[in-house]
Amino acid sequence: MNIKGIHLSWIVVADIEAAIKFYTETVGLNLLEFHKEYKWAELQGQDGATLGIAEHSTGCEVEAGSNAVVTISVEDIVAARESFLKKQVQLVGDIVEVPGHVKMQTFKDQDGNTFQLCQMLSPLHP
Repeated sequence: MNIKGIHLSWIVVADIEAAIKFYTETVGLNLLEFHKEYKWAELQGQDGATLGIAEHSTGCEVEAGSNAVVTISVEDIVAARESFLKKQVQLVGDIVEVPGHVKMQTFKDQDGNTFQLCQMLSPLHP
């Protein structure tokens, strides 16, 4: 498995537009992208990793305000998933794809913390 690094952590919020306003106007982060159809936004400061914001929905296992999900970038998500299965890592569901953008596999560590392996396919914006 080829780990590339940690580039994004994301949180779940109840109201994404209110969260964007808070993180841009109050905290001072810059809005990189906002996709209403996916209920997803990405913000960043001058340096460092990106903060993703997802609005809670029925398919999301993480409740608003309960957890930050750290993503670990990989070259090949299928190979990473197979490696984790062999190592008996607790996987949550199957690989999920946002078509043409990213493939994700959620997993939990030994304490129940939620993480995701992510293979970028291409950016959502041109």
